[in-house]
Amino acid sequence: MIWLDFSMFLILAALFLYVFSSSTVTVLHRIYLLLHVVFIMWPLFQFASQTTSETSFRILYLSASYIGLSMLGVGWLVFILYLSGQSYVIRKSRRLVLAIPAFLSVAVVCWNPAGMFLQINNELGPVKQLQHGPLYWVMIGQLLLYLSVSLILLIHKLRMQDESTRQRQMVRTALIGLFMLAFFAIGDLLVNIYFIDLLNNYIPLISIGLTTTAVYIVNAISRNRVFDIIGIVQRDVMNTMSTGILVMDENDVILEINKMLQPILKLRIGDFFQPFSLAAQFKDEPARQLLALFESQRMRPMERLEVELNINFNDICYVVVQSAPILDGKKRIIGRVLTFQDVTELRMLVEETNSQNELLQQRNKELLVMQDELSQANRKLEQMAITDGLTGCFNRRYLLQQLESEIVSNIRYGIPFSLFIFDLDHFKMINDRFGHLAGDEVLCSTVQAVRRVLRPTDVLARFGGEEFTVYLPHTNREQADLIAEQVKMTVEQNKVPSGIGDGVVSVTISMGVRTIDRFDLDNLTDPKSYLRELMAEADAALYEAKYSGRNRIVKSKLA
Repeated sequence: MIWLDFSMFLILAALFLYVFSSSTVTVLHRIYLLLHVVFIMWPLFQFASQTTSETSFRILYLSASYIGLSMLGVGWLVFILYLSGQSYVIRKSRRLVLAIPAFLSVAVVCWNPAGMFLQINNELGPVKQLQHGPLYWVMIGQLLLYLSVSLILLIHKLRMQDESTRQRQMVRTALIGLFMLAFFAIGDLLVNIYFIDLLNNYIPLISIGLTTTAVYIVNAISRNRVFDIIGIVQRDVMNTMSTGILVMDENDVILEINKMLQPILKLRIGDFFQPFSLAAQFKDEPARQLLALFESQRMRPMERLEVELNINFNDICYVVVQSAPILDGKKRIIGRVLTFQDVTELRMLVEETNSQNELLQQRNKELLVMQDELSQANRKLEQMAITDGLTGCFNRRYLLQQLESEIVSNIRYGIPFSLFIFDLDHFKMINDRFGHLAGDEVLCSTVQAVRRVLRPTDVLARFGGEEFTVYLPHTNREQADLIAEQVKMTVEQNKVPSGIGDGVVSVTISMGVRTIDRFDLDNLTDPKSYLRELMAEADAALYEAKYSGRNRIVKSKLA
């Protein structure tokens, strides 16, 4: 039985490595891997506790296993929320509250006052030495609480009729996993606590249950390719290109290499990219050119560099190698992309005859046109990255980035500014009555109406669903109140065709207003935290407007 715990740990560790190594890391990956760590802690430390006879070490190992078990409930709840597409339930303001019961249980395990949670009585037989005190039921209670909430959310999600087949399958997977956990937990409680005198042997049902559940979930999400959607799209796009592409992270670890390049370069995903190893695959001048390119890249990492190689590989004689940095929103290097483009045909045409110079010039013009088109496409992609695809206004990510930099300047120079958060009242009724296309039209028309009232310097962003946020720079209380009333009145007077005959749809909005005209330089130390506070205060005012009857403006009490 001692080795059964350790075997369960090995299986869980193997599953952990499988998920980590075989899939692109997304938010769902990170959440599952953290949950998997919690799964692993129980059998590992249960096994460790049975490898020593020292009471202090046994208490330490057992406490560690119970800490992992204490985090199981909240970890499972968060995982199924993301797996079943209900992550919107976990708002930032709710995360700490959500984890309080689990943290309380961990505190009880760590404190263990006078052995009221756990103690070892060496005078009893081996299977009876472990004694659970009254505080043990604090942990059991919080686990039951989390599992009950998880069950309610899953059943509610399963009853919804507008979910896709794949989404419903994920909900069923989570529900079955929950029942498996509950079955083995109840079995462990009965076998190893209530009936331990009859069996006179410890059976690690919790370890077996965690392992069985993990195996089932990993099999289900692998079968439904939950973790692979992003990776599949990336690979399909990369592998249809005629240009060889090699993508590395900031530590020069190879993240992706497309099919066009794999037969040419003997490199694999996960290898550490070494310029000397790549140059060694070529001879003489091409090798020296490549090394010179990588040396220039090291000296000028922010620049896009290229070199043309004269090689001899099958029918390829000339290759243009480009090295370009991959930058994040703050212009920091997070990786690098190498492209290998076969230009043999173009070079052969140039060397064949000077009479084809005109053709070459035309080709060069075409390349310039392509570069211009790529530049325009990049500009469009940059615009798409900061705007909402439906309404055309800015998106949440852009607004938060803009506000973070603006808040620092406003606080430093004492410039007043205001925030609106508003959403459309009873918007779900519009979707239910007129359809989602009419609902989309209402959202777009509302954005156009609001823009007519706002000033050119004001920033309107869609925060999600039917909720919008407006940032008004250089705006005091009186100006904010006036603009808020104008926005509310304009939306109320706006009429949108319903798509059913000559009918029209009109909506109202509820709004929370937060004006900042008193400043504390201490907020400059953590502008992100201060921004979260401001957004939470405006959001609270919005909820007050909702609960007060809708179609109204509520100013933040802190304004």
